[in-house]
Amino acid sequence: MPPLVRLDRGDFLANFWDYRDGEHVTILGPTGSGKTWLGYQLLMTTTSEERPGVVLVMKPKDDTARAFSKAAGYKIVKSWPPLNSPWKTRRPPGYVLWPPHSFDPYVDDEKMYREFRRALLDSYKRGRRIVFADETYSLSHELGLDRELVTLWTKARSMKTGLWAASQRPAMIPLWAYSGAEHLFIAYDPDKRARERYDEIGGVDPGLVRRATLSLGQHEWLYIRRRGPAMCIIGP
Repeated sequence: MPPLVRLDRGDFLANFWDYRDGEHVTILGPTGSGKTWLGYQLLMTTTSEERPGVVLVMKPKDDTARAFSKAAGYKIVKSWPPLNSPWKTRRPPGYVLWPPHSFDPYVDDEKMYREFRRALLDSYKRGRRIVFADETYSLSHELGLDRELVTLWTKARSMKTGLWAASQRPAMIPLWAYSGAEHLFIAYDPDKRARERYDEIGGVDPGLVRRATLSLGQHEWLYIRRRGPAMCIIGP
């Protein structure tokens, strides 16, 4: 098989990224791979007032999330649903849902469970949204939102709501992150258990996926679009 085409990040976002309402996206990469920033770049290209994004932030302090909200024009909110000013005629292209932290994990987990669950189910009900779940492992295993996430993976596409899941622990997230995604971005991962889960993507040769990801440099990504299918390597 000929080598995969390599695309500059800006060229990919401007000319090749083709997102349709309700499609799910999965971004997999270890710490330092740039998965969160890639997700933010995709959101800035894709979301709008008509198709808003909802970013779920779990960390008590996150400079990247704050910088993104400013650059993208997203509104930071502490609870869901957001209260929009009646004096503004336009709504933002999205929201960063960032509950305040008390630094007591029991209190904070309960609060995040409540607020994130509202946002997930509200997005499922209203439709034509994008929910960016950057810490999929923590949402599923620490907060216990596995059922809500699976509901979006299995049923939200018909409502035109897409779940964008990102994780630094690919070996420990639900199967639906692989089999339910239309678009996948995968970074180099030294963890053999993570590479073994490429078998669950479906529609592509898992051996090719493993070989391609092992050749990736820092901040490079293997992109897979199941529609087609299509594959390429995206640069930093």
